[in-house]
Amino acid sequence: MIKITLKSLGRVFKSEGATLEEALGKIKISGGAKAIAVLSVEKDGVKKDKIINGRHAQQLFGNLSNTSKELGLK
Repeated sequence: MIKITLKSLGRVFKSEGATLEEALGKIKISGGAKAIAVLSVEKDGVKKDKIINGRHAQQLFGNLSNTSKELGLK
């Protein structure tokens, strides 16, 4: 099980999924994510943090097309 935590502008979003894509797909941010964010991914007790810029966060969690989300995952 993969656990994801996204922190952006004082808001915290959490989700879980069997795969990374599934866990990322469960996070929905109303109004999009236009600011810098911290993405934490935890699997089997190992936790990794990554700072992502606003454009990348918008691709992953905003209300964009599926093609944009696939590009954000890469």
